[in-house]
Amino acid sequence: MPMPNTARLRVVSPDGLPLTERSNEELMLAHGQGNEEAFVELVRRHQKGVLNYIYRMVHNRHVAEELAQEVFVALVKNAGRYQPTAKFTTYLYTIASNIVSKEWARQKRRPKLFSLTTWFGKEEEDEFDPLEHSGDENADVVEAFERGEISEAVNTALNHLPEHQREAFVLRRFQDISYEEIAEILDVPVGTVKSRVVRAERGLRPYLERFREYV
Repeated sequence: MPMPNTARLRVVSPDGLPLTERSNEELMLAHGQGNEEAFVELVRRHQKGVLNYIYRMVHNRHVAEELAQEVFVALVKNAGRYQPTAKFTTYLYTIASNIVSKEWARQKRRPKLFSLTTWFGKEEEDEFDPLEHSGDENADVVEAFERGEISEAVNTALNHLPEHQREAFVLRRFQDISYEEIAEILDVPVGTVKSRVVRAERGLRPYLERFREYV
């Protein structure tokens, strides 16, 4: 059965304003009142960003997809208690950050097992490229190749950073979240966030030397 052409649909809220024109905070409040279409719109807006952020934190496609689902499940569970005391993105990425922190803790508790991929190449799950999910359909083939190669190099380099530096750097440089908002998300002073981003940039330079004209 063919899917409907969503581009022609205008889901309208009770006050007559299309959901696509409502703020994130308004959508979350509407979701808390039982409006499922409002939640669908929130997912449409933020699922790519959340997935890309989590992937760069855990560098595993399947785990990232599972954790991203956990983030939106948490939105559903907490919808009735949501209050717009901060930007919705602060609320959303605070949830995502907490879920990532729990995953990091789980990874540290797991025994490290021998893997044949160490000898025969990378696992298929590590081939995920967040740029494929960016929605940029206008890039030509050469640019897409260059960006894809750079993205892979950056993602690999990120693994060499301490977790707290990696997270601050990704939230600032990839998710374009302000220092002040990141400070709220990570529950640290703004100065600490800025310091972590600067240290992350310094730490990444040796691994990205060949791409310095792009990054």
